Amino acid sequence: MKFMKHNRILQVLAFLATITSCAPASADWVFDPSVYAAVNSASAAITQAITAQTGVLTGNLTALQAGLANAIAGAAQTTSTASAGAARVVSESAQRTASEQAIIRNEQRFSGMDPCNVLVSTIGLPSATRSVVTAAGGGGGGGAPRSAPGSGVGMAHALNVAEGRIPAGIPEIEAATAAKGACSTFANGGVRGQNCTAAGFPPSDTSGFPNADTRASTLFDGPQTSADGTVVKRRLTVDLAGVDGTAIRALERNLNTPLELKALTPAQLATDAGRQFMALEDSYTARMSVAQYPQEEQANLLAAKPELIPLVQQMLKSDDAQFVQTYLSSNVPNWATQGISMADLIELEVQRRYMNPQWHLRLLTMSDTDLARENVSMLALNAWLKSLGLERQIVQSVIASSTAQSTIRSELMPQLIAAHARAVNR
Repeated sequence: MKFMKHNRILQVLAFLATITSCAPASADWVFDPSVYAAVNSASAAITQAITAQTGVLTGNLTALQAGLANAIAGAAQTTSTASAGAARVVSESAQRTASEQAIIRNEQRFSGMDPCNVLVSTIGLPSATRSVVTAAGGGGGGGAPRSAPGSGVGMAHALNVAEGRIPAGIPEIEAATAAKGACSTFANGGVRGQNCTAAGFPPSDTSGFPNADTRASTLFDGPQTSADGTVVKRRLTVDLAGVDGTAIRALERNLNTPLELKALTPAQLATDAGRQFMALEDSYTARMSVAQYPQEEQANLLAAKPELIPLVQQMLKSDDAQFVQTYLSSNVPNWATQGISMADLIELEVQRRYMNPQWHLRLLTMSDTDLARENVSMLALNAWLKSLGLERQIVQSVIASSTAQSTIRSELMPQLIAAHARAVNR
């Protein structure tokens, strides 16, 4: 269609050109209606063609503008989406980096901790500190008779009488029985052996602890095997139910009740004098029990505690395992069956730190946090030791009070009794 219109336009233009070229320059213009009509028709066709082309071009421009706008919007959205994704990736990467850094910091912070030592002191220790095991039975109250492992003839009887477990017989007989028991259990040559022989009691050391019933080291360092006492190996864990207990009980007997009074018969106790004796005996027993309490407490401190076995087992899993094993082999070889004493445990807790070179080397590599934690642990141990020391001070203050009461009583009671008698007799 467009091609036909173009041909028609060209034909008109060619016709006009022919007319123009054929007319002479000086010729007059002649109006020809057919030509005018042809020219108007050609002009209208040209105008219509131009208008149609302009419409098509305008439509194309509008479509192009719309396409460009959509393309720009799509590109903007794509760019925005890409930017958001990139931002999210950066954010997630930063979060992962921060998390990983926090994990690394925590690992470094707690890298020096020994998890096997964190809760060692809570395993069995509270119950062990509350468990009171006495060597003599509290003095006076007695209870059922006890055996005396490792003792010679008469020693078990003498100990049960001294502890109030069985009634005492005639003083002379009781004294002879006690002497015979001591000679057969703890005598081992020397002057004591000679005296036992002279008294008719063959000397013997059935306990394996010579003269343990007369040595202070028996109560403070554990019964010793040295006959002359020149070699002392500290034994801070003892078996109070075994031969060790027999030695400690014999020492306490010599300290507290070396002589026994014959037990009164029921008829004698029913008299006024018998009742007065009972009251005075009760007062004597109470005072002696108070005076004896530090000895009982020391014996309890040396007593092997089976409930502490899991605590030692946990120590052997810690960084100090080698040091702990060496200490146990040297000082408490039977810990796995009998347990360990509070005295040995305190000694081990101190030595496995301050006297352990590996502990000092670990301090050099510990972080500030671990050093602070170790310091807090040491402060807690120190607080516990101070608590034990405070208990001892309280016991000593009570004994000092009892001693002061006895002194005041011995000084003023006679005067008080005399003044009372004068007032009654008026």
